[in-house]
Amino acid sequence: MRSVINAVLVAGALAATPARADEKRDFDVCDGLPHPGKQVDGMRGQVGNDLRFAPIAEGQLSACTRALASPRLLPTQTLRRVHLLRARAATNLREGNTTAALADLDAAQESARSLANDRFYQRSMGVSLTLLRALARAMNDDATGAATLAREAMGARAYALDVQRVGAAILQFDRKPGTDSPYAALVRLDPTAGTLALLRESEAGNYAAVVKMRASVPPDWPAARLAPFALAINAPEAAQLLGAMLVSLDTAYARAATGDPAGARRDLAEVRERVAALQPQPATEGALHVADSTGALTGFIDTRARQIDARIAVAEGRTDAAVAALVAAPMPRNAATVELLTALKAALPADKVALVPDIAPFTAAAADTRKATLKRTVADALIIPETPRAVIDYNRARPNILGAMVGAALSMGTSLLGGVGRTDGFRSTDNPDGTVSVEFLGNTPSATLVQEMTLLRAAELARAASKPAFTIAKRQDFARRLTQMQYGREISSTPTGYKTILTIRYVDPATDPARALDPVRVIDALGPLYYEEKKTA
Repeated sequence: MRSVINAVLVAGALAATPARADEKRDFDVCDGLPHPGKQVDGMRGQVGNDLRFAPIAEGQLSACTRALASPRLLPTQTLRRVHLLRARAATNLREGNTTAALADLDAAQESARSLANDRFYQRSMGVSLTLLRALARAMNDDATGAATLAREAMGARAYALDVQRVGAAILQFDRKPGTDSPYAALVRLDPTAGTLALLRESEAGNYAAVVKMRASVPPDWPAARLAPFALAINAPEAAQLLGAMLVSLDTAYARAATGDPAGARRDLAEVRERVAALQPQPATEGALHVADSTGALTGFIDTRARQIDARIAVAEGRTDAAVAALVAAPMPRNAATVELLTALKAALPADKVALVPDIAPFTAAAADTRKATLKRTVADALIIPETPRAVIDYNRARPNILGAMVGAALSMGTSLLGGVGRTDGFRSTDNPDGTVSVEFLGNTPSATLVQEMTLLRAAELARAASKPAFTIAKRQDFARRLTQMQYGREISSTPTGYKTILTIRYVDPATDPARALDPVRVIDALGPLYYEEKKTA
């Protein structure tokens, strides 16, 4: 392994060939930033970048390799080297090459030795590398090793949405029976995460957990029939319909698998009734597209319904009906079918067990689904690097926020509990329903910083109001962009900052312990980072 690391480092630092003009583009293709220039850390570019949202570009791996070997990357530009190695590791993970990804992560860690004590590096790039390593181990079926790394990263950034989301996806597959969902911490930060948690529990085959969670995760059905092309263009209301449908179908199977066939029938009937009432009516000019979309939706429901009906039959002892359902049409290749076949084999007499299809292909398909889920989370693990410079820039843009925090801390001789008045960048509004909307708009290069500072402000407001806890009733996260047009056509779109709006409600922590946030703990965890950096800047 050491030879692999040294080879990567030497290739980047000692390349003797002169730089070509087209080599500049390799950097952008690899990690989304311009070539490093003469900047100390080599991290040139705009606020944020689009790498984490982009599909794998053609030639991205080879572009990364050329960029790492380019003389344009100076030996002193350590952070940029690590950034490039991380981009190549992420691309390898998304393509399923865990061996190459782990080699890149080893090389990145070796390159970053000089940054080991830099807390800004550790809480951003360091946590990111740990998450990517955890994902690689999970894809290699090392659930225990992956879980250890995931917990390490989640503990380091307890209030970072993406970190908690990736960590929960990893922990989902290293569960002990009867333990709480690893998405619990995420639900505190994002109230919509309950739906994701339920679907992930179902994907992992934890049906008792699905039933338990269902009471707090009601299906969010649209209020009105969808527009004709809503399904075809994946409109927000179409996504809402699909989410509610999946929650109900997964719950229906879970009820059947845990001995509640009546509840399973009730959920399945509701799905059919709701979808029939909400799916779009064909428009005159788009009848074919609407028919295709609604037909696919109906076909999906019919397939899942056969699976649920078969599991109900097993629960009721009607094994012949279950076998007939398996023979009639192919079953989905997911964890539910694995559970169904296992339960049916256990219920059949020995002389009929051979009628049950081989479980192995379904087990393999369920494992592939799990790995596909992990691959989709790779992008969320690409935390934008945070540096003292970024926070200094942030302080200059928002001096009154930190000045008030410093004054409060110095006057009280303790953590930042004095409260911060309304300042530039922040806005808070008392709502008629008793909630408070807290908003922050910032040009910091990190969405996570904006999200954390908005949460910190919410905690300050709760503390100022002498409230022991608060919950997040709603959250909205935005990315700002500067778009340039020429002759009505977009020619460039540049990230310019981020915005977060949290709608919070003050509560007694005992009334909603699963979602309540302690303002003192939030302030003690997040406040010192900005306070201390301001004091030493």
